[in-house]
Amino acid sequence: MKTIVITGAASGLGKALAFLFADKGYQIVVADLNEEDGKAVTAELAAKTSAHFFKCDVSSSDDLNALADSVRESCGACHILINNAGIASSGNLMDTDDAEWQRLLNINVLSCVNSSKAFIPLMKETVSESEPGTIVNIASLAAFGLLGGMMSYNVSKAAVVAFSESLRCELVNDHIHVMSGCPSFFKTNLTSSMITSSQDTIDRVERWMENSHLTADIVAADIARGIDNKELLVFSDKPIHRIYRIYQFIYRMLVRKPKRKVNPKS
Repeated sequence: MKTIVITGAASGLGKALAFLFADKGYQIVVADLNEEDGKAVTAELAAKTSAHFFKCDVSSSDDLNALADSVRESCGACHILINNAGIASSGNLMDTDDAEWQRLLNINVLSCVNSSKAFIPLMKETVSESEPGTIVNIASLAAFGLLGGMMSYNVSKAAVVAFSESLRCELVNDHIHVMSGCPSFFKTNLTSSMITSSQDTIDRVERWMENSHLTADIVAADIARGIDNKELLVFSDKPIHRIYRIYQFIYRMLVRKPKRKVNPKS
């Protein structure tokens, strides 16, 4: 039985991913700071598959290292790691203080960095050429289509994509694929993390989520497809996905284009 570890799996996208992979026969590791909801989700999953809950604050490298140690002891393997836990924030450059920047970077970016560092040794022991592994870092469409008035959020999600691309290059020979999930807003409890935002901004984000055609289940299915297809970026918005595929095609054509020979006499 393969093992998948999902941070922030007590609710929203993480929970949807947990149930999707439970139906695929994976052993599920639910990691979340919310112990009550995390244990409740794990109990539901246990009716389908083997499931474990570990309380984890993803902003703490010590917690993430302890999580990796617990997974090694309890499961003995990690085939897929999904760094899903994240938060949102609003504000322009001049009205976002250092503490809020650090909060966004710690939870959205450094959690992916430190979680990957903690789990890569176990994943290298687990995967092989015939059974490769995957690390998925959940970013956002905001990494590309920047949202006005959400400076720190945009930057943090763009950093997640850059980290994923860099790590993919580092692990290319280790049978571990790295990718980013880049959904637009969909209905979750994301606004509960916007502790420094005005009510007007929270209401605006709530409207975006309410008007979205996406659900956590749709995004989870897209990410699962991306894992199967070894995609680099997964967009759930179909027009954006089509534009990205065109971009990929043009980029690959340019990379493969023979370089013009330089005349040594010129």
